[in-house]
Amino acid sequence: MNNTDSSLSLNIIAMAPNEWDGPWMNRQQLLSRLGAQHNIIYSNGLWAVWDRNQAEWKAASVRGNFRSQDQVLVDSPPKFLLRWPRFSLLDNMAIRMAVRRWRCAHGSGKNSPRVAYLFHPLFYPYVKKIQPDFVVYHAYDMFSLTPGWSPELDEQQRKLLEMADLVVASSETIAKELAAISGKAVEMLPNGADFDVFYRASTGSYAEPDDLAGITHPRIGYVGNLNLKVDFPLVASLAKNHQNWNFVFVGGAGKFDSHTQNGFDECSMLKNVHFLGAKNYREIPRYASNMDVNLMCYRVDKNIWASGGYPLKLHEYLATGKPVISSKISSVIPFASHVAIARTSNEWSDLIEAALQGNGVGNIEHRRAVAKENSWDVRARRLNICLANMVNVQ
Repeated sequence: MNNTDSSLSLNIIAMAPNEWDGPWMNRQQLLSRLGAQHNIIYSNGLWAVWDRNQAEWKAASVRGNFRSQDQVLVDSPPKFLLRWPRFSLLDNMAIRMAVRRWRCAHGSGKNSPRVAYLFHPLFYPYVKKIQPDFVVYHAYDMFSLTPGWSPELDEQQRKLLEMADLVVASSETIAKELAAISGKAVEMLPNGADFDVFYRASTGSYAEPDDLAGITHPRIGYVGNLNLKVDFPLVASLAKNHQNWNFVFVGGAGKFDSHTQNGFDECSMLKNVHFLGAKNYREIPRYASNMDVNLMCYRVDKNIWASGGYPLKLHEYLATGKPVISSKISSVIPFASHVAIARTSNEWSDLIEAALQGNGVGNIEHRRAVAKENSWDVRARRLNICLANMVNVQ
């Protein structure tokens, strides 16, 4: 079997923190494509005892279920099966029962090699119970800088790296950190774009969203989660100085620190800053394509995970052909001939103005060409080769 053999079929148990039907990240984009060849179960893991007061747990199915969606079997864990980490006997019993459910769900493919594919170290306790033939650890963020990172998670990451047969990172910075910890080679697999969808949206194939239609041009857009990585004080300053520009944010609000919260509150009081809330991932292309300029206005702070990440929105923005302006983060610098990079408030102002006047960095055709070269289809093919090589080495 060579490293591109399409006959390879794996039983993959993929575990990640985010809901499958939530914002589409690299997890869903990659797995939905790999699902054409492999048997994939996607799970957020079991409920825990402290979840019992949550509305989501109360609404969950007692017995749990699986649903086939996007070429993946999505797990809704049973309500009665709870993790209890303080009591290892009960905790291990619950995990073993969860693994049994997954094995049964794999059905006819049960004789294929079993892969534990973990997108976060918090799922380390499941690995030994899964008894996989192969372990993949895919770090999509600089986890060590994310809120809630703890000595326990740090130790779980180290153990996971020790046993991993394949380590994947979403940026060069993440890859270097994991390689330094583990001494292993790390496959760098950056985020991509669903090119065809964003391209079609930019050519007018889809109607403009109703809640965007009422906002006059020029529109300066940001599409993505709103959290402490977003430089809201910068946006407030720009909005005050350019009251004829409309800043539009599409995404749900997450955790803020005091710096971000103050800037967010200030933006909320400005008439030319608009917060449209979270949208279904299928709607996102319509928003990004109907902006005049798209921003990646991240805080440049080495203590924030975004500094070492690879923005999911980078190639999605480029696929629309619209001008893109970004903070100076390491993963964007190689695209400086297609993305304008701002370092100061004055540069942000000047670069947005230039883009609105048609004098922005790059052009429509070149931006789209770069996005097409970095599509999720390309990324999934590369990952499939890595999985085949992993199996062949054994």
